[in-house]
Amino acid sequence: MKRLKIQVESCFGSRYGQAMSVGVGLPLTAFLVDQHIHTWAPSWKMLPLDLFIGAVNPIGYGVTLLVVCLALSGMGWFAERPRLYEAAWFASWTFVIAGVVEFSLKHLVGRPRPDAAVMSMLPIGPSYTPNFDSFPSGHATSVFAVACAFAYFYPRLRWPLYLLAICISLGRLYLDRHYVSDVLGGALIGIVVTTLILQYKDALPFFRSSRTEG
Repeated sequence: MKRLKIQVESCFGSRYGQAMSVGVGLPLTAFLVDQHIHTWAPSWKMLPLDLFIGAVNPIGYGVTLLVVCLALSGMGWFAERPRLYEAAWFASWTFVIAGVVEFSLKHLVGRPRPDAAVMSMLPIGPSYTPNFDSFPSGHATSVFAVACAFAYFYPRLRWPLYLLAICISLGRLYLDRHYVSDVLGGALIGIVVTTLILQYKDALPFFRSSRTEG
């Protein structure tokens, strides 16, 4: 728990500072950066990046990432590797919980995607209209939630995990599926949700049962 508190304090600072950063940073990014990056994105296109993004992008899809986490959890259980079992089982739950938050916000905000062929990038409010679900990025939410979970159990792997999460998230900009603020918002949701759950993981029924079974 002491290690977790140190990580939280070093990564996020005070709660007040965190809230201020989010409240000011995301809107500023949306209005000052999003359109510029969206305009420049086509000039980045090149074959090596096409191949790389094409390889890492599927990792961020919901079904893919959840299946991988559950498969690793099963492997850890059968191989009697309790740390792997607990990490993957916990990551599965953080993926689900962060995903619920992300999915709810998507349809409450109703922001058009960059490739939606509309003139405005401003949100329209609650909507289930196709391609009006840009904020926040589901890929960024999922990969950062899972990366944060595994990084807690495997601290030595934290930088490769976060680097992979960053690459997948940037790929959403490259593919013109999200704006910068969408990706930042998704990453923030993934990290914050996982960090909050980590603080109370020993009291959670699903995690207590996983430790007993493992």
